[in-house]
Amino acid sequence: MNARRLLACASAVGALLALSACEKPVPIVTVVSGGQSVYTEASSWCFEDQNPPECAERESETPVVSVRGGDTVGVDVDKELVDRGWFIELAEPEGAAAEGQQPSEPQRSEEQDGHYFTFTAPNLPSDSELLLTVRAVGEGEDPTGEWSFRLRPRG
Repeated sequence: MNARRLLACASAVGALLALSACEKPVPIVTVVSGGQSVYTEASSWCFEDQNPPECAERESETPVVSVRGGDTVGVDVDKELVDRGWFIELAEPEGAAAEGQQPSEPQRSEEQDGHYFTFTAPNLPSDSELLLTVRAVGEGEDPTGEWSFRLRPRG
């Protein structure tokens, strides 16, 4: 291989490395239930040297997980969340409360320091859903990352 061709190859490799370094990956959270596995990237994530509300955000559809009351639901998180600590919240989606009623308070787990957490799926009426939100613990009140899933009853 001549010097010119070697220099061209080295330049191409350098350009590819520079492009891939521009887009930082965000942690993924996976939810498992009844043999179904669904994952998503963070809708909000604070990279190093970032604090809420200046964190990176992205728009995405909220994945749906089909659950049957009494089944085990597992939540698996990437190492970055294990390092920060994390918790889950279960809540009615916005606007889900019946007219004239207050929405119920979200149920929150204890802070987790492992990569996997399980809970028992509640019995959901056929026309309802719950919002499962995973939040990375921040130094203050605000979480440093957020992932959401819709839990819907499996028929």
